[in-house]
Formats: sequence, C-alpha cells, structure tokens
Amino acid sequence: MEHKRDLSRKSSHSKMRTSTSSHRLLNRKASTLSSVERKGRKKDSIERFLESDQTVILSSLSQLRYSILCEGLPRNGDESCPYRVYVWSILLRAEPIETDYYVSLVQHGESNSFTKIHNDAFRTFKKDQTFSDKVSNGLLIRILNSYANEIELIHPNNSNLSPYVQGMNILLAPIAYISKSEPEAFCLFKRLLTKIIPMYVTPNLSGVLNGVKLVDIILELVDSKLFNHLKSKMLSAKIYALPSVLTLGACTPPLSEVLELWDFLFSYGVHLNIFFIISQVILIREDLLASKNPMTLLREFPKLEAKKVVKLSMSFVKAIPTDLYDLVVRHTWDPSIDDQIDEYDITGRNRS
Repeated sequence: MEHKRDLSRKSSHSKMRTSTSSHRLLNRKASTLSSVERKGRKKDSIERFLESDQTVILSSLSQLRYSILCEGLPRNGDESCPYRVYVWSILLRAEPIETDYYVSLVQHGESNSFTKIHNDAFRTFKKDQTFSDKVSNGLLIRILNSYANEIELIHPNNSNLSPYVQGMNILLAPIAYISKSEPEAFCLFKRLLTKIIPMYVTPNLSGVLNGVKLVDIILELVDSKLFNHLKSKMLSAKIYALPSVLTLGACTPPLSEVLELWDFLFSYGVHLNIFFIISQVILIREDLLASKNPMTLLREFPKLEAKKVVKLSMSFVKAIPTDLYDLVVRHTWDPSIDDQIDEYDITGRNRS
C-alpha cells in the first residue's frame, strides 16, 4: 500500500531518537517474549522480528510498522495475539517501571477521583463477556486510581494534567486486556495519556473538542453532500463523534477489531482516528442520507470492521491538504492550534 505522505509524520517534538534506552527497550521486549512464550512451533515474521537483535532503531521501527500494515498481528483462535503487548510497548516507546513503584501508588489509597473511577469501571465493556472474564473491575480501578494518585502527588499544581476524566476507563480497557501484569498496563496507559494524547485528557478535553471539529472539516471536504445533510438535521460531529474521538474508537465493539485498529494507530499515529471515524460514518452513508432522523443511526456505530475502516481512511488521507493534515497530526498534543482549527476553511484559506 502506497500513500502520498508518511502516515507517521510528526513534529520535531515527537521524532524518535536513536537512543541507547530505546535500543534496550526493543531488545528487552524481545528477550521477554523469547524466554517466556511461544516455544515449540513455527513463529510468524513479526514474532521473529521481535526476537532478533535490532540495533538501528528508526529502520527497525519502520520495518515493524510495515509488517503490521501488510500482515497484521496474528490471532490465536479467538484470543488476542499473545505478544501484542510487546509490540505496543515498542511502538509507544513505553519504558518499563519498577513494580515497587506501582505498588506504592496502589497502597497510597483512594485518590480524589476514586468515586468517579469506581462508578465508570463498572460500566466498562459490560456487555463483552470475553473482556469481563479476563479483566476485573478491581484491576481497572487500581490502575486508574494509581494514575490519579500519581498526578495528584507528583504534579499537583499542573492544571493541564487531569487525574481522571470520563473516558479514561475505555482507553485503559484494551491495554488492560492485552497486558500480562498491572504494572505493565499502568506503564502503557500512562505513556498513552501523558505523551501521545495529552490534550485529550486535559480538564476541558481541548484536544477532543478540536478532534470533533476536524471530523466536521474533513467530512465536508470529502463528502459535502453527507455533511450538509447531517448539518441540516443539526448534527455536528460534536454530537455524534465525541465518544469515538475521546476513546480512539474503542467505544465501538467488538474488542477484537478495536485491537487491530489500535495496532495501526500506534504504528502510524493516533491522529488517524479522525479519519477512521469519518470512514465509519461514510460506510453507512446511504442509510444516513435516506433517514429523516440520522441520529438514530449515529447514536451507536455499526460493529467495527478494522480492515475496511483502515482501507477507506487511507483514501481520504490522500485527499487532505498538507496544512489540514498537519493540524490533524498536532491536535492530540499541541495546545497552540485551537484558533487555527476554528478558522480553517476547506479551501485551505482562513475565514475572513
């Protein structure tokens, strides 16, 4: 699959460094995998890559991303890929933490956000029995509460860091599902929130609000007829797309498809979720255009089909002006682009 632009393009702040620590991380995950799992059978190409000695980080990560794009991570019957957690750790560049540190956060007790966390945890994927069988409410509560404790204890005066906002439980759920320990899940979750999507978890959810604005802008650009139909029904993306933006699409089942979608997002950039949401809307385009009340269809998206969504999304990426794509890339972490998004016109010129 060829694209006009590098999907993983980021600003200078997020470019990967060929550091010794990254090298150690890559091979630490491989070592853990080879010593603990998957013995006595033929290994797939991605697993062989994880177990090999990778000394050039940038080229190694490019190879891993390309393998995920072309082959995807294999399933073990109905089970998730058993080494997915290692792949995500590498893609997110999540350094391991000491177990004792995580235990200390758990032992600190209830955070100021504990009541909200407790209530939301019991609503997390409650209809998914496979998830419930593997991930307990107690585990979700401990990890979320530990994250809140860390923010409250270490960054008490940082108003840009929220100990907890609604939706964090859904963001944690896929990570908790594929992780092999609570400290591992905590590490990945913290990395995702604080380094990858920090603007999504500010007190005012500024990144999420910018995300839904971008959904409207791009939908108008790629399908003006559908955009105008929804607009005529008073349906902006803020009304129907906010949960999907906030949770990186994890609010739409099934979980197995969410995991595949996140493989791609973590490989090429979580900003691509904006295009994934637009694709899910366009996949039900004819029904929406024929409906007098489209919100009945948008209230809950159809079951997720990751490969179909990714394929359609890539066709939209090609059609987006470079300056608009740059805003999409930056909206998850850059607090300075609010006005640029508000003033953006699909012609590429600022509104007067």
